[in-house]
Amino acid sequence: MRSDRTYIRTDELHAEALLAELGDVYERGWQPADIVHLTARSGDETDVSLAALTVLFDARRTRAAERAPDDWLRQVRAIADRHPGLARIAALTPDLGTGLRRAYPEASRYQVDGLAFTWKYLPAFTRLDAPPSQWPPLRAPGADSAAPDPRVLERIRGLLSKAESTDFPDEAEALTAKAQELVTRYALGSALLTGTTRLADPVRGRRLHLDGPYIKEKVLLLTAIGDANRVRTVWFTRVQIATVVGTVSDLVQVELLFTSLLVQATRALGAAGTAGRRGGSATAFRRAFLTGYAKRVGERLREADARATASAASDAHVPVTSLAPILARRSEAVDTEFRRLFPTTRASRSRGIDADGFHAGRDAAESASLATRQPRIER
Repeated sequence: MRSDRTYIRTDELHAEALLAELGDVYERGWQPADIVHLTARSGDETDVSLAALTVLFDARRTRAAERAPDDWLRQVRAIADRHPGLARIAALTPDLGTGLRRAYPEASRYQVDGLAFTWKYLPAFTRLDAPPSQWPPLRAPGADSAAPDPRVLERIRGLLSKAESTDFPDEAEALTAKAQELVTRYALGSALLTGTTRLADPVRGRRLHLDGPYIKEKVLLLTAIGDANRVRTVWFTRVQIATVVGTVSDLVQVELLFTSLLVQATRALGAAGTAGRRGGSATAFRRAFLTGYAKRVGERLREADARATASAASDAHVPVTSLAPILARRSEAVDTEFRRLFPTTRASRSRGIDADGFHAGRDAAESASLATRQPRIER
C-alpha cells in the first residue's frame, strides 16, 4: 500500500512539472494549438494525446472559458473537438496526474518527463495574445467581438462546402468567388454604415499550422489568398507555422478560403496526375502545378475583391474612389502591426520550377478560384 501511494505521488509530481513547463512556454509566446502541432512533429500519437490532455486540463484550471481571448479559446475548443474523450477526462479529473493515468495507464513517467523536457527548451516566439498569467479575472463582454456576423460566416462556409464537393469546375469557381466577395462587401458595408474611413475591426495575428507534402507550395497558396485580402504572411520553416496578420474579419475569411482551396487544389492535383513522369520529375511537376495554381488563385481572388468593392460602392450610392481611404487605412494598420510583431523579415526567393506543371496548375485554378499579384513569402 505504501509503494502505491509513493507511485501516485510521484506521478502527480511529474504531472505538475509538465503543467509548469506548459505555463512557462505560454509565457514565451506559444499557444495551445502550437504545442499540439509541435508535439505531433516530434513525438508519437501518445505524446500528442498527452499534450492535448495537458492543454485541456490547464484550460480548465485557468478558467479559459471565462477569461481567455477569443482566439485562444477557439484553439482550446478545436483541440477538445479532435479529442472528445480527453476533453471529458480533463473536465472530470481532480488533477492532471489522475487524468494521465486514466487516459494512458501505459504511459511511463519517462514519457511525461520527455514531453516536459521538449517544452522546456522551446525558444521564445512572437506573442500574439496575453498568456494565462495576464488574463483578467473575467473577460469583458464583447472584448473580441469584431469577427463577421455568424450568419455571414455560415453562408461563406456553405458556399465553400459546395465548391469543394461539386464535380463542375465552373460551379466551384463561381461559389468560391462568391465567398470571397461576401466578407469584402460585409466589411466595407459596415464601415460605410458607421460613416468612418476606419474599419471597426482590430488588427491581429493568427497562426496556421501546415504539414507536408509540398509545404512551401501550400505557403504560396496561403500567401496568395492573404495578399488578395490585405493580409500579411510570415512563414517559420523550422516549426512549419505561418502567421497571418490582418483585421479579424479578413483573417477569418483567409483561413476559410485557404482550408477550402487547399482541398480543391489537392483534388485538382490528383486529377492532373504527373503528365507521365516518375520519381523526381513527377515531384517537380506537382510542385510546379501547385505554384501555378497558387498564383492564378491569387489573381482571381483579387478580381473578386475588386468586384465586391465596386458592388459595395454601388449599393451605398457612392463612387468607388470614396472607399479608397477605408482600404488604405486598413492596409496601413496591417503593415504597422506586422512590423511591430516581426521587425526583421526577409522575402523568400523563388526557385526554378517545371514550366509544364506551372501552366497546368494555372489552368486548373481557372476552375476553382480567384486573384492577386505574384505571391510573396516573408520570413
